[in-house]
Amino acid sequence: MNDALRMVLSKELVILDGDGTLYIGSRPLPGAREFIRFLDDHGKRFVIMTNNSSFSKDHHIKRLRRILRRDFSSNEVFVSTEAAIEYLVEHRIRRVYALGTPEFIQDLMRLGIIHDIENPELVVIAFDKTLTYGKLVNAVRHIMAGVPYIVVNPDMLCPTDKGYIPDAGSIWALIRAATGKEPIAITGKPSKLFLNYMLRKLNVKPTEVVIIGDRLYTDIAMANENGIDSILVLTGETKAEDLINARYRPTFVINTLNDLLK
Repeated sequence: MNDALRMVLSKELVILDGDGTLYIGSRPLPGAREFIRFLDDHGKRFVIMTNNSSFSKDHHIKRLRRILRRDFSSNEVFVSTEAAIEYLVEHRIRRVYALGTPEFIQDLMRLGIIHDIENPELVVIAFDKTLTYGKLVNAVRHIMAGVPYIVVNPDMLCPTDKGYIPDAGSIWALIRAATGKEPIAITGKPSKLFLNYMLRKLNVKPTEVVIIGDRLYTDIAMANENGIDSILVLTGETKAEDLINARYRPTFVINTLNDLLK
């Protein structure tokens, strides 16, 4: 048994990233199904923690079932949207203007948060695959008028079957360039808010966790900033050469999830 797998088996909870770690688009990445089966066979508790706020949680669960050929409960899948909602509820914010997909906005409205185009208390920048110039104009005007904003997730790119597409971080970059203003919070990975929300629900301590993901500035950053062991998988956005001068350092680096099972 290799050292990385030994570490995984020593932990109470395995946190797995989705896009770029377990799958890209609609296809599983090498070793993904086999690793999930291995965790199940060994009775190892795990969750999938995704920053992809373009889909609802129900959509993610159904998608994971198709890709990984396993049923998932609501406590095995956590989406950055949940952390954003936790932030809004905690700060008693009821009216927002959101750059987000209809699924994202419906998730907000289900919890009583109003999508207010004219007079929001806060602007919310999510992964909006339905983005239009008109939406950007509205967001910029609100922010320039003094309305604060948050970013749901900072990922610059999202991998798909046809290649990378701009994610919420790229939309944020445009908003920041246009307004010259910074967000008051980022709620998805690597935010401690997202991590604490999930660990509270699962009753697990950070020292009992390992994070496995493909991004240095989200997955590995979350691990480093919270004293958590981590494994970087080179099947997504991060390449081996990115590690040379990297700010964030994983405990182990592997090419694919198959490497854990060798």
